[in-house]
Amino acid sequence: MAGLAASLRATELGLRLRIFEARNEARYPCNTRYGGGVFHLAFRSMRTHPRELAQCIVDVTAGFVSDSIAAALGSNAARSIDWLAGKGIGFGSIEPTEGWRDNILQPLGYHDRTRLHWDGFGSDKMMTVLEDALAQAAVHIERGRRVRSLVMENGRCCGVSLADGETIPATAVVLADGGFQGSPELLREYVTPFPERLRQRGPGTSQGDGIRMAREAGAGFVGMDRFYGHILSLDSRHNDDLWPFPFLDFVAASGALVDRMGKRFTNEGRGGVAMANALACHQDADPAFAIFDEPIWQQAGRHFFAPPNPNLVKAGGTLYVADDIPTLAERAGLRREHLEETIARHNAAVAAGDLSTLPVPRTDQKGAVRPIVTGPFYAAPGCAAITHTMGGVRVDGQAHVLRSDETSIPGLFAAGNVTGGMDGGNRVAYVGGLAIALIYGLLAAETAASELRA
Repeated sequence: MAGLAASLRATELGLRLRIFEARNEARYPCNTRYGGGVFHLAFRSMRTHPRELAQCIVDVTAGFVSDSIAAALGSNAARSIDWLAGKGIGFGSIEPTEGWRDNILQPLGYHDRTRLHWDGFGSDKMMTVLEDALAQAAVHIERGRRVRSLVMENGRCCGVSLADGETIPATAVVLADGGFQGSPELLREYVTPFPERLRQRGPGTSQGDGIRMAREAGAGFVGMDRFYGHILSLDSRHNDDLWPFPFLDFVAASGALVDRMGKRFTNEGRGGVAMANALACHQDADPAFAIFDEPIWQQAGRHFFAPPNPNLVKAGGTLYVADDIPTLAERAGLRREHLEETIARHNAAVAAGDLSTLPVPRTDQKGAVRPIVTGPFYAAPGCAAITHTMGGVRVDGQAHVLRSDETSIPGLFAAGNVTGGMDGGNRVAYVGGLAIALIYGLLAAETAASELRA
């Protein structure tokens, strides 16, 4: 999304450009193509008033996103959707709208199924439309040409060097390669000591080339320790019928998430993305187990797209069931005394209305937490699944790449998941991958064009 938006907007502004894509496939796998096609910012409509949208972004990230970046996102949200619509991209909505489901690529993606389905859906069609528009402007993506390094002279980026040895001079370079979720080395360095545990929820094709090149050029980084992801069934590691849905997030948020010892280790009330990040780094949580009872299974278990009830078992996922907690612990291979204590403390805290008394305090902002008291009882083993990294190069509100001292690197821009400072932070807040990529793709092209003409 970021690369296509930047390229097509640069073409509209009269810039001469070359686009290098490491993959050879015409319809190469990427998170945009795999995605469901929902454009939102902090789960708010892209047509929310810019100041309100910017404040919402700052609030949900507890100030992690700077005012300048939040303002850039908020003030460009509506016009970015209008720009896409002007290219013939079709949008619709789904009910309930919840204030954010009104900018959905049509036809809607795979959300009603478990196994991945992207061919011919909205995101795939959008990429085809944008690539066709580039081709009509006589701009073609050079596939199978991997960029290895940036050419720097006196602190300015003035081109790129390719893996095949060719050096390409340029007055501006835009990094838009989608983060580093496909690199075990970078994941181990920045995100988790256990990258091998992560189930790739996207295609895992982003290898962190932009991160490495920017680091060599002296760029600063922000938020590198967080990722966007969810909790999937442990069986999704070998069973694609359980990928990229169903989530275990909602049953864990209503019940409890425990490690192999039967102990809670994170605040389930912060949501699935935060739980996935905590799970990825916890020594004793491979797997983790979502623990819940029959009422939770019938309520939270049926929530959201392709929910675990009934899709988890139907697709071949493991679900331990028992009439009491001791038997459940035995069947799931958990420490009986620990699980009994965990559930007893959970139920007492819920009954008292004070979750802060728990050994690992939890919040309940959405009012999801429920007692675990009515059999049968369930334990669903899960793993952390990563869609994309949240951290990346530091940028400003005009898409300039910044050094650690926040001075810009002339000639270098970035857009999409290669950037940092727009998601994550202590709350592991998700602001919206497609929207961020689209807006910053446009900004990168427009800032570069403005400065080249100055």
